[in-house]
Amino acid sequence: MALFVVFQTTFFLTLLSLRTYQSEVLAERLPLTPVSLKVSTNSIHQSLHLQWTVHNLPYHQELKMVFQIQISRIETSNVVWVGNYSTTVKWNQVLHWSWESELPLECATHFVRIKSVIDDASFPEPNFWSNWSSWEEVSVQDYLGRGTLFVFPKDKLVEEGSNVTICYVSRNIQNNVSCYLEGKQIHGEQLDPHVTAFNLNSVPFIRNRGTNIYCEASQGNVSKGIEGIVLFVSKVLEEPKDFSCESQDFKTLHCTWDPGTDTALGWSKQPSQSYTLFESFSGEKKLCTHKNWCNWQITQDSQEMYNFTLIAENYLRKRSVNILFNLTHRVYLMNPFSVNFENVNATNAIMTWKVHSMRNNFTYLCQIELHGEGKMMQYDVSINVNGEYFLSELEPATEYMARVRCADASHFWKWTEWSGQNFTTLEAAPSEAPDVWRSVNSEPGNHTVTLFWKPLSKLHANGKILFYNVVVENLDKPSRSELRSIPAPANSTKLILDRCSYQICVTANNSVGASPASIIVISADPENKEVEEERIAGTEGGFSLSWKPQPGDVIGYVVDWCDHPQDVLQWKNVGPNTTSTVISTDAFRPGVRYDFRIYGLSTKRIACLLEKKTGYSQELAPSDNPHVLVDMLTSHSFTLSWKDYSTESQPGFIQGYHVYLKSKARQCHPRFQKAVLSASMLIRILLPMVFCVLLIMIVCYLKSQWIKETCYPDIPDPYKSSILSLIKFKENPHLTIMNVSDCIPDAIEVVSKPEGTKIQLLGTRKSLTETELTKPNYLYLLPTEKNHSGPGPCICFENFTYNQAASDAGSCGHVPVPPKAPPSMLGLMTSPENVLKALEKNYMNSLGEVPAGETSLNYVSQLASPMSGDKDSLPTNPVEPPHCSEYKMQMAVPLRLALPPPTENSSLSSITLLDPGEHYR
Repeated sequence: MALFVVFQTTFFLTLLSLRTYQSEVLAERLPLTPVSLKVSTNSIHQSLHLQWTVHNLPYHQELKMVFQIQISRIETSNVVWVGNYSTTVKWNQVLHWSWESELPLECATHFVRIKSVIDDASFPEPNFWSNWSSWEEVSVQDYLGRGTLFVFPKDKLVEEGSNVTICYVSRNIQNNVSCYLEGKQIHGEQLDPHVTAFNLNSVPFIRNRGTNIYCEASQGNVSKGIEGIVLFVSKVLEEPKDFSCESQDFKTLHCTWDPGTDTALGWSKQPSQSYTLFESFSGEKKLCTHKNWCNWQITQDSQEMYNFTLIAENYLRKRSVNILFNLTHRVYLMNPFSVNFENVNATNAIMTWKVHSMRNNFTYLCQIELHGEGKMMQYDVSINVNGEYFLSELEPATEYMARVRCADASHFWKWTEWSGQNFTTLEAAPSEAPDVWRSVNSEPGNHTVTLFWKPLSKLHANGKILFYNVVVENLDKPSRSELRSIPAPANSTKLILDRCSYQICVTANNSVGASPASIIVISADPENKEVEEERIAGTEGGFSLSWKPQPGDVIGYVVDWCDHPQDVLQWKNVGPNTTSTVISTDAFRPGVRYDFRIYGLSTKRIACLLEKKTGYSQELAPSDNPHVLVDMLTSHSFTLSWKDYSTESQPGFIQGYHVYLKSKARQCHPRFQKAVLSASMLIRILLPMVFCVLLIMIVCYLKSQWIKETCYPDIPDPYKSSILSLIKFKENPHLTIMNVSDCIPDAIEVVSKPEGTKIQLLGTRKSLTETELTKPNYLYLLPTEKNHSGPGPCICFENFTYNQAASDAGSCGHVPVPPKAPPSMLGLMTSPENVLKALEKNYMNSLGEVPAGETSLNYVSQLASPMSGDKDSLPTNPVEPPHCSEYKMQMAVPLRLALPPPTENSSLSSITLLDPGEHYR
């Protein structure tokens, strides 16, 4: 033990003596100044490369030293960079260091010097810097060659968003130099008379083939040369995203990632970034040949933990990402295969599939999706080898698509892709009775029954319907029945039945069987129950129907109607406790009348008609004018006749007709149209007129002397004029002079077809002196739009005597006449005073309305000769007429007050009497 202590003490004393000696030696050799400094240039990378040595280091001695480097530009006093470089220095070692310049080296002369200090723990304090080495000058301009203009740097590669400095060197200071970046002039800073530098901040990526920069030297307007460079701007290298590794068989790891933007540039300046996989536990590295995936072989040394680093690299930078995982937690199974279906029937099936084998005791979690009839069902099942699943509660005759995917049940990582197959279940008998309705037409001795049924939905058909069985059973003679088979897709059939009660059963049949029967009973009693039809108004949402509840037991109600234009019978079933419904369908169209019938169904399945309703979803104005015929034309009257609209063609409920009379001098309302009479009609008018005019001229010529003596005596005594005897009133025996202002206005009179009395309704009219003769008159006839507040269609007639220019340009007007004549109108038949009052109150300036169903209307001119028996019926005190408008005073009286009602096929007409000498066309 004493020997060991002596040896240890001797060793430490020797070591201390050695260190003391070394310190003394080093102290004698300090300072250690860098020597042999050499500087070279790299124009491609625009960098300075320095190399130097440190003398006087002990042999095999290593010291930590710090070197301070100083770089100047243009002149030594212009220091542009100062920095320290730390390293361990060995005896006789050559040191290297590089510096990259932001300014191209060709644009300025650079100067470099260096000094050092020992930074070693074994060296005693204090430490101090050595002397600076001498300045080392570096100039590249001497090697530019011939030429007067140069631009630098050449083919520089930078990242998008970087700051770049370029310059030009002009050997002729007399030249004016302008520089351009992609055609846009740029401005820089002059470093000396020959050199100008340009700072480009955040340079953008323009194209793969680089960004063009050029400079042009000129004197005055004379170009002395152009020189340019290409600046290659690369997209920024991105860090790989979504880096992940997984195995499908525990033999190979498949690693994938999103590489991001490709940084490759044209002219082979920079290829696409490269990717390298490095696994830290094994220390292995692999260069990947694809830019977004790479495979790694798993060794058989049972390694479960992996630590991967993915390195992305291009000429400018590196990026890396890292993942650490357990191999058993990254199992991505291969897809299932051999998907089949066994024991398929109408409602059940067995689905089977296979999976790829993995390690022993490996458990699979599989998910099944079943798609059919717009629904999706999902099931989960765990298996060890192959899969099987029982599918139940399926719909008959339905095509399904079933698919399966699997994953590791112990450590779920991700699902496989889907593997699937289609299959179809078998048919089953229809599960629901068809919806049946009927239409019955009773005829003498039999019923014509048309049966209708709606096709079963796919849910209830359970297969393709092949035919319908219709069984007709005579309830009065139960032994008699008839079976009819109607092939699908027919949905109706017609039956001719006698006056017995029948029960009809309808079933739908497919390849498996028949549906439940739908039963309907046809009663022996004819269905001729009179039910009043009610008008209803539809809306955009359809028709809202309601009815009174039926006393007694009913099992439901049925509403039927016809869809136009197909005229297909439609119906809707309503429950027994419901007395209203809304009929809504896209088939309803404006201007079409729809008739609805409401039936109650008894417990015996017999239908009883309860109510009828009719209406339009939207009423429209009549689309066609009435076809008007002019007949019974005389010198002072004519008859208008037209046929009523048929129910099918009515776009709305017809309330009545308007007839308007107007002089030709006034034009009808702009919305009206002129009705021009045909040439056959003109001949019928003109020939009698010409004949009458010739006859009158002949008579006047032969009787001219008599007319002169009668009308124009030598002594014009007004009380002795014979013509005044024609207008003598019964109440006034004295003869008076007929003044122009006392002229009797036009009148409308109702003429019954049989011989009888007539009623003349008088009104006021313009005086004769205010009128003058005009051209022949015109007839205007147009329909009135529904709810039109303005004047309706008018019939305009021209009167030679009373055609004058009106004071205004008013349009045709009228006063409506109610469809049903009030009781007060009956009084007009017997009392002239009442006639005059009604005329003044209700019928001024209007011909009025003719209610629907009226047959004729007469118009009588005020200058028409009084008919037999009427000359004494004039009132003694005629009503003073007001100032006349453009219309003749007239009144319309519904003819049903004087005539028998028209038959169903009768036409409508209006008789109008004109002044003698008036014409129309």
